[in-house]
Amino acid sequence: MSGVRHLYVHLPFCTSRCGYCAFVVEVGGLERRDSYVGALRDELALENGQLANSLDTVYFGGGTPTLMGAERIAQIMAFLGSRVGPETEVSIEANPETVDAATFDAFRECGITRVSIGAQSFQPSLLSTLDRQASAEQVRNAVAAARESGMRSLSIDLLFGIPGQDDAQLAADLGAVDELRPDHISWYELEVKPGSKLARQGAEVDEDFTENAYHTIVEHLEAGGYRWYETANFALPGHECRHNLAYWGAADYLGVGIGAVSTVGGLRWRNAPDFSRYVAAVADGRRPRRSEEHLDADTRRRERWMLALRRDEAMSLHWAGPPDHPDEIGHLASIGLLRCDGDTLRLTRQGRFLQNAVLGKLMEYV
Repeated sequence: MSGVRHLYVHLPFCTSRCGYCAFVVEVGGLERRDSYVGALRDELALENGQLANSLDTVYFGGGTPTLMGAERIAQIMAFLGSRVGPETEVSIEANPETVDAATFDAFRECGITRVSIGAQSFQPSLLSTLDRQASAEQVRNAVAAARESGMRSLSIDLLFGIPGQDDAQLAADLGAVDELRPDHISWYELEVKPGSKLARQGAEVDEDFTENAYHTIVEHLEAGGYRWYETANFALPGHECRHNLAYWGAADYLGVGIGAVSTVGGLRWRNAPDFSRYVAAVADGRRPRRSEEHLDADTRRRERWMLALRRDEAMSLHWAGPPDHPDEIGHLASIGLLRCDGDTLRLTRQGRFLQNAVLGKLMEYV
Protein backbone atom coordinates (compact mmCIF):
# COMPACT_ATOMS: atom_id res chain seq x y z
CA MET A 1 0.00 0.00 0.00
CA SER A 2 1.45 3.38 -0.97
CA GLY A 3 1.61 6.41 1.29
CA VAL A 4 2.93 7.19 4.76
CA ARG A 5 1.47 4.95 7.45
CA HIS A 6 2.75 6.74 10.57
CA LEU A 7 1.47 10.14 11.72
CA TYR A 8 2.81 12.36 14.52
CA VAL A 9 0.64 15.24 15.77
CA HIS A 10 2.40 17.87 17.88
CA LEU A 11 0.23 19.47 20.58
CA PRO A 12 2.45 22.10 22.21
CA PHE A 13 0.37 23.54 25.08
CA CYS A 14 1.76 23.30 28.62
CA THR A 15 0.92 25.01 31.88
CA SER A 16 4.64 25.37 32.70
CA ARG A 17 8.03 24.43 31.28
CA CYS A 18 9.98 21.67 33.03
CA GLY A 19 13.60 22.30 33.95
CA TYR A 20 14.98 19.81 31.41
CA CYS A 21 12.66 20.83 28.55
CA ALA A 22 13.99 22.30 25.32
CA PHE A 23 11.04 21.13 23.18
CA VAL A 24 8.68 23.29 21.14
CA VAL A 25 6.00 24.16 23.69
CA GLU A 26 3.50 26.96 24.28
CA VAL A 27 3.24 27.84 27.98
CA GLY A 28 -0.30 29.07 28.62
CA GLY A 29 -2.37 30.35 25.72
CA LEU A 30 -5.03 27.69 26.15
CA GLU A 31 -7.57 30.00 24.54
CA ARG A 32 -5.76 29.28 21.24
CA ARG A 33 -6.38 25.53 21.32
CA ASP A 34 -9.40 25.67 19.00
CA SER A 35 -7.56 27.72 16.38
CA TYR A 36 -4.66 25.28 16.60
CA VAL A 37 -6.94 22.29 15.98
CA GLY A 38 -8.29 24.11 12.93
CA ALA A 39 -4.72 24.69 11.74
CA LEU A 40 -3.86 21.01 12.19
CA ARG A 41 -6.85 20.08 10.05
CA ASP A 42 -5.68 22.60 7.43
CA GLU A 43 -2.17 21.16 7.39
CA LEU A 44 -3.49 17.60 7.18
CA ALA A 45 -5.60 18.65 4.23
CA LEU A 46 -2.49 20.07 2.54
CA GLU A 47 -0.58 16.83 3.16
CA ASN A 48 -3.53 14.55 2.40
CA GLY A 49 -1.79 12.98 -0.57
CA GLN A 50 1.17 11.90 1.58
CA LEU A 51 -0.88 9.62 3.85
CA ALA A 52 -1.86 6.03 3.17
CA ASN A 53 -5.53 5.10 3.18
CA SER A 54 -4.89 3.09 6.34
CA LEU A 55 -2.60 4.28 9.15
CA ASP A 56 -0.60 1.88 11.29
CA THR A 57 0.04 4.42 14.05
CA VAL A 58 -0.96 7.89 15.21
CA TYR A 59 0.96 9.59 18.02
CA PHE A 60 -0.23 12.70 19.87
CA GLY A 61 2.88 14.22 21.48
CA GLY A 62 3.78 17.51 23.07
CA GLY A 63 3.76 19.59 25.09
CA THR A 64 0.95 18.20 27.20
CA PRO A 65 -1.52 16.69 24.71
CA THR A 66 -4.08 15.89 27.40
CA LEU A 67 -4.58 19.64 27.94
CA MET A 68 -6.37 19.67 24.58
CA GLY A 69 -9.35 17.80 26.01
CA ALA A 70 -10.93 14.75 24.41
CA GLU A 71 -13.33 16.82 22.31
CA ARG A 72 -10.46 18.41 20.36
CA ILE A 73 -8.66 15.09 19.95
CA ALA A 74 -11.94 13.69 18.67
CA GLN A 75 -12.10 16.47 16.05
CA ILE A 76 -8.66 15.51 14.74
CA MET A 77 -9.58 11.82 14.74
CA ALA A 78 -12.77 12.61 12.85
CA PHE A 79 -10.78 14.42 10.19
CA LEU A 80 -8.56 11.34 9.76
CA GLY A 81 -11.75 9.33 9.34
CA SER A 82 -11.44 5.83 7.92
CA ARG A 83 -7.65 6.05 7.88
CA VAL A 84 -7.82 5.08 11.57
CA GLY A 85 -9.21 1.60 12.07
CA PRO A 86 -9.52 -0.95 14.88
CA GLU A 87 -5.92 -2.10 14.41
CA THR A 88 -4.39 1.40 14.41
CA GLU A 89 -2.23 2.14 17.45
CA VAL A 90 -3.23 5.61 18.68
CA SER A 91 -1.00 6.96 21.46
CA ILE A 92 -1.26 10.08 23.60
CA GLU A 93 1.20 11.52 26.10
CA ALA A 94 -0.29 12.54 29.45
CA ASN A 95 0.91 14.60 32.38
CA PRO A 96 -0.51 13.08 35.58
CA GLU A 97 -1.99 16.30 36.97
CA THR A 98 -4.16 16.77 33.85
CA VAL A 99 -6.06 13.46 33.86
CA ASP A 100 -8.52 11.39 35.85
CA ALA A 101 -10.75 8.39 35.17
CA ALA A 102 -13.32 10.45 33.27
CA THR A 103 -10.57 11.97 31.10
CA PHE A 104 -9.25 8.55 30.11
CA ASP A 105 -12.76 7.27 29.45
CA ALA A 106 -13.30 10.17 27.06
CA PHE A 107 -9.98 9.64 25.30
CA ARG A 108 -10.69 5.93 24.89
CA GLU A 109 -14.10 6.76 23.44
CA CYS A 110 -12.52 8.94 20.75
CA GLY A 111 -10.10 6.22 19.69
CA ILE A 112 -6.99 6.43 21.90
CA THR A 113 -5.57 2.95 22.49
CA ARG A 114 -2.29 3.72 24.26
CA VAL A 115 -1.33 6.27 26.90
CA SER A 116 2.16 7.32 27.98
CA ILE A 117 2.19 8.93 31.43
CA GLY A 118 5.07 11.26 32.25
CA ALA A 119 6.28 10.26 35.72
CA GLN A 120 10.04 11.05 35.39
CA SER A 121 10.56 10.01 39.04
CA PHE A 122 8.62 9.21 42.20
CA GLN A 123 11.06 11.08 44.49
CA PRO A 124 9.88 14.53 45.63
CA SER A 125 13.34 16.11 45.61
CA LEU A 126 14.05 14.91 42.07
CA LEU A 127 10.66 16.06 40.84
CA SER A 128 11.50 19.47 42.29
CA THR A 129 14.86 19.48 40.49
CA LEU A 130 13.05 18.77 37.23
CA ASP A 131 10.33 21.39 37.91
CA ARG A 132 7.63 18.76 37.52
CA GLN A 133 4.13 19.80 38.58
CA ALA A 134 2.76 16.34 39.44
CA SER A 135 3.48 14.53 42.68
CA ALA A 136 4.25 10.83 42.95
CA GLU A 137 0.73 10.30 44.29
CA GLN A 138 -0.75 11.97 41.21
CA VAL A 139 1.32 9.64 39.01
CA ARG A 140 -0.08 6.64 40.86
CA ASN A 141 -3.61 8.01 40.56
CA ALA A 142 -3.16 8.57 36.82
CA VAL A 143 -1.93 5.01 36.32
CA ALA A 144 -4.92 3.66 38.26
CA ALA A 145 -7.31 5.83 36.25
CA ALA A 146 -5.85 4.65 32.94
CA ARG A 147 -6.23 1.03 34.01
CA GLU A 148 -9.78 1.64 35.18
CA SER A 149 -10.70 3.09 31.79
CA GLY A 150 -9.64 -0.09 30.02
CA MET A 151 -6.89 1.59 27.98
CA ARG A 152 -5.33 -1.08 25.77
CA SER A 153 -1.72 -0.25 26.67
CA LEU A 154 -0.21 1.82 29.49
CA SER A 155 3.32 3.23 29.47
CA ILE A 156 5.20 5.42 31.92
CA ASP A 157 8.19 7.66 31.18
CA LEU A 158 11.06 7.98 33.65
CA LEU A 159 14.49 9.64 33.81
CA PHE A 160 17.76 8.59 35.42
CA GLY A 161 20.93 10.57 35.91
CA ILE A 162 18.99 13.48 37.42
CA PRO A 163 21.35 15.86 39.27
CA GLY A 164 21.46 14.77 42.90
CA GLN A 165 20.02 11.29 42.26
CA ASP A 166 21.58 8.52 44.32
CA ASP A 167 21.35 4.73 44.47
CA ALA A 168 18.64 4.74 47.14
CA GLN A 169 16.42 7.01 45.05
CA LEU A 170 16.95 4.85 41.96
CA ALA A 171 16.03 1.76 44.00
CA ALA A 172 12.88 3.54 45.22
CA ASP A 173 11.86 4.37 41.64
CA LEU A 174 12.42 0.76 40.63
CA GLY A 175 10.23 -0.28 43.55
CA ALA A 176 7.47 2.06 42.39
CA VAL A 177 7.63 0.56 38.92
CA ASP A 178 7.37 -2.93 40.42
CA GLU A 179 4.31 -1.80 42.37
CA LEU A 180 2.54 -0.25 39.36
CA ARG A 181 3.73 -2.76 36.75
CA PRO A 182 2.86 -0.77 33.62
CA ASP A 183 2.71 -2.52 30.25
CA HIS A 184 5.59 -0.44 28.91
CA ILE A 185 8.39 1.68 30.34
CA SER A 186 10.54 4.34 28.65
CA TRP A 187 13.46 5.09 30.94
CA TYR A 188 15.82 7.67 29.49
CA GLU A 189 19.14 9.05 30.65
CA LEU A 190 18.65 12.75 31.35
CA GLU A 191 20.20 15.01 28.73
CA VAL A 192 20.99 18.55 29.85
CA LYS A 193 19.90 20.16 26.59
CA PRO A 194 21.03 23.63 25.53
CA GLY A 195 18.30 26.16 26.21
CA SER A 196 16.82 24.26 29.15
CA LYS A 197 16.70 25.69 32.68
CA LEU A 198 19.05 22.96 33.92
CA ALA A 199 21.59 23.94 31.26
CA ARG A 200 21.37 27.59 32.27
CA GLN A 201 21.96 26.53 35.87
CA GLY A 202 25.10 24.65 34.83
CA ALA A 203 23.74 21.25 35.88
CA GLU A 204 25.96 18.28 35.10
CA VAL A 205 25.27 14.57 34.83
CA ASP A 206 27.36 12.16 36.94
CA GLU A 207 28.60 9.78 34.22
CA ASP A 208 29.73 7.06 36.65
CA PHE A 209 26.34 7.06 38.35
CA THR A 210 24.41 6.98 35.06
CA GLU A 211 26.46 4.07 33.70
CA ASN A 212 25.82 2.00 36.83
CA ALA A 213 22.17 3.09 36.97
CA TYR A 214 21.57 2.01 33.38
CA HIS A 215 22.90 -1.50 34.07
CA THR A 216 20.77 -1.69 37.24
CA ILE A 217 17.59 -0.60 35.42
CA VAL A 218 18.07 -3.08 32.57
CA GLU A 219 18.84 -6.02 34.84
CA HIS A 220 15.97 -5.23 37.22
CA LEU A 221 13.33 -4.82 34.54
CA GLU A 222 14.44 -7.89 32.60
CA ALA A 223 14.26 -9.93 35.81
CA GLY A 224 10.69 -8.64 36.18
CA GLY A 225 9.63 -9.99 32.79
CA TYR A 226 10.12 -6.89 30.64
CA ARG A 227 11.73 -7.16 27.23
CA TRP A 228 14.59 -4.71 26.72
CA TYR A 229 13.55 -4.21 23.13
CA GLU A 230 15.26 -0.86 22.49
CA THR A 231 18.02 1.13 24.15
CA ALA A 232 15.70 2.95 26.59
CA ASN A 233 12.44 1.01 26.19
CA PHE A 234 11.03 -2.03 27.93
CA ALA A 235 7.75 -3.85 27.33
CA LEU A 236 5.70 -6.74 28.57
CA PRO A 237 4.89 -9.16 25.73
CA GLY A 238 2.77 -7.52 23.03
CA HIS A 239 3.08 -3.96 24.37
CA GLU A 240 6.01 -2.65 22.33
CA CYS A 241 5.30 0.84 20.95
CA ARG A 242 4.61 0.33 17.25
CA HIS A 243 4.98 4.03 16.46
CA ASN A 244 8.51 4.17 17.84
CA LEU A 245 9.34 0.85 16.18
CA ALA A 246 8.55 2.58 12.89
CA TYR A 247 11.07 5.32 13.70
CA TRP A 248 13.74 2.77 14.62
CA GLY A 249 12.96 0.86 11.44
CA ALA A 250 13.65 4.04 9.40
CA ALA A 251 10.08 4.09 8.08
CA ASP A 252 8.60 7.22 6.52
CA TYR A 253 6.49 9.35 8.85
CA LEU A 254 4.53 12.59 8.62
CA GLY A 255 4.56 15.16 11.42
CA VAL A 256 2.06 18.00 11.66
CA GLY A 257 1.99 21.01 13.98
CA ILE A 258 4.56 23.60 15.02
CA GLY A 259 8.07 22.19 15.24
CA ALA A 260 6.98 18.79 13.90
CA VAL A 261 9.46 16.75 11.85
CA SER A 262 8.62 14.61 8.80
CA THR A 263 10.73 12.18 6.80
CA VAL A 264 9.27 11.05 3.50
CA GLY A 265 11.44 9.46 0.85
CA GLY A 266 14.65 11.40 0.54
CA LEU A 267 13.33 14.57 2.20
CA ARG A 268 13.20 15.56 5.85
CA TRP A 269 11.53 18.78 6.93
CA ARG A 270 10.81 20.53 10.21
CA ASN A 271 7.97 23.00 10.63
CA ALA A 272 9.04 26.33 12.10
CA PRO A 273 8.00 26.79 15.76
CA ASP A 274 6.22 30.12 15.25
CA PHE A 275 2.60 29.61 16.32
CA SER A 276 0.94 32.62 14.66
CA ARG A 277 2.73 32.21 11.35
CA TYR A 278 1.89 28.50 11.32
CA VAL A 279 -1.84 29.14 11.79
CA ALA A 280 -1.88 31.93 9.21
CA ALA A 281 -0.01 29.95 6.56
CA VAL A 282 -2.14 26.82 6.61
CA ALA A 283 -5.36 28.88 6.82
CA ASP A 284 -4.22 30.51 3.58
CA GLY A 285 -3.67 27.12 1.94
CA ARG A 286 0.13 27.33 2.18
CA ARG A 287 2.50 24.90 3.81
CA PRO A 288 4.01 26.38 6.98
CA ARG A 289 7.52 27.80 6.89
CA ARG A 290 9.92 24.92 7.32
CA SER A 291 13.54 23.88 7.01
CA GLU A 292 14.35 21.07 4.59
CA GLU A 293 17.13 18.52 4.36
CA HIS A 294 17.64 16.34 1.29
CA LEU A 295 18.83 12.93 2.45
CA ASP A 296 21.29 11.20 0.15
CA ALA A 297 21.75 7.43 0.04
CA ASP A 298 24.72 7.49 2.43
CA THR A 299 22.82 9.52 5.01
CA ARG A 300 19.87 7.12 4.94
CA ARG A 301 22.23 4.14 5.14
CA ARG A 302 24.01 5.54 8.19
CA GLU A 303 20.70 6.36 9.83
CA ARG A 304 19.49 2.80 9.32
CA TRP A 305 22.54 1.53 11.18
CA MET A 306 22.17 4.07 13.97
CA LEU A 307 18.47 3.36 14.47
CA ALA A 308 18.29 -0.40 13.94
CA LEU A 309 21.17 -1.20 16.28
CA ARG A 310 19.12 0.33 19.10
CA ARG A 311 16.87 -2.74 18.82
CA ASP A 312 17.31 -6.15 20.39
CA GLU A 313 16.51 -7.90 17.10
CA ALA A 314 18.95 -8.80 14.34
CA MET A 315 19.40 -6.25 11.57
CA SER A 316 19.38 -7.31 7.93
CA LEU A 317 22.54 -6.18 6.18
CA HIS A 318 20.69 -6.39 2.87
CA TRP A 319 18.25 -3.79 4.23
CA ALA A 320 20.78 -1.63 6.08
CA GLY A 321 23.57 -1.62 3.52
CA PRO A 322 27.27 -1.97 4.32
CA PRO A 323 28.95 -0.16 7.21
CA ASP A 324 31.58 2.44 6.42
CA HIS A 325 34.25 0.23 8.00
CA PRO A 326 33.29 -3.40 7.24
CA ASP A 327 36.68 -4.70 8.44
CA GLU A 328 35.66 -3.71 11.98
CA ILE A 329 32.87 -6.30 12.05
CA GLY A 330 35.29 -9.18 12.58
CA HIS A 331 37.21 -7.35 15.28
CA LEU A 332 34.06 -6.33 17.18
CA ALA A 333 32.75 -9.88 16.95
CA SER A 334 36.04 -11.27 18.27
CA ILE A 335 35.81 -9.15 21.42
CA GLY A 336 32.20 -10.10 22.02
CA LEU A 337 30.37 -6.89 21.08
CA LEU A 338 28.40 -8.12 18.07
CA ARG A 339 27.36 -11.27 16.24
CA CYS A 340 27.19 -11.57 12.47
CA ASP A 341 25.30 -14.51 10.99
CA GLY A 342 25.23 -14.40 7.22
CA ASP A 343 23.01 -11.48 6.24
CA THR A 344 22.12 -10.44 9.80
CA LEU A 345 23.97 -8.59 12.51
CA ARG A 346 23.10 -7.79 16.10
CA LEU A 347 24.82 -6.37 19.13
CA THR A 348 25.54 -8.74 21.99
CA ARG A 349 24.29 -7.82 25.44
CA GLN A 350 27.65 -6.25 26.24
CA GLY A 351 27.60 -4.51 22.89
CA ARG A 352 24.21 -2.95 23.61
CA PHE A 353 25.66 -1.21 26.67
CA LEU A 354 28.45 0.14 24.43
CA GLN A 355 26.26 0.91 21.43
CA ASN A 356 27.66 4.34 20.63
CA ALA A 357 31.25 3.11 20.82
CA VAL A 358 30.44 0.19 18.50
CA LEU A 359 28.74 2.49 16.01
CA GLY A 360 31.72 4.82 16.16
CA LYS A 361 33.95 1.97 14.99
CA LEU A 362 31.61 0.93 12.17
CA MET A 363 30.39 4.26 10.83
CA GLU A 364 31.90 7.60 9.87
CA TYR A 365 29.44 9.42 12.08
CA VAL A 366 26.48 8.47 14.26
